[in-house]
Amino acid sequence: MSTARAPRYRVLIYQLRDGTTTKVADTYGSGLITAVATLDDDILEVHFNQAGPRHMQEQIAAAIAHEYPPPRPR
Repeated sequence: MSTARAPRYRVLIYQLRDGTTTKVADTYGSGLITAVATLDDDILEVHFNQAGPRHMQEQIAAAIAHEYPPPRPR
């Protein structure tokens, strides 16, 4: 009996501008966390998605937090 292989994920990101579509990223991995946001005047609309093993998502979140720490109070 063979064990099922863990899924892999492919994330494609495109920039859409003035009727032109430009590929920004095409990447593969064992887990993902995405966030896409739109700022319309003072309203921020954010869409999140995640997939893969929970421990992988936690490591991704930690790497994001390390790369983008919150601003220090002035």
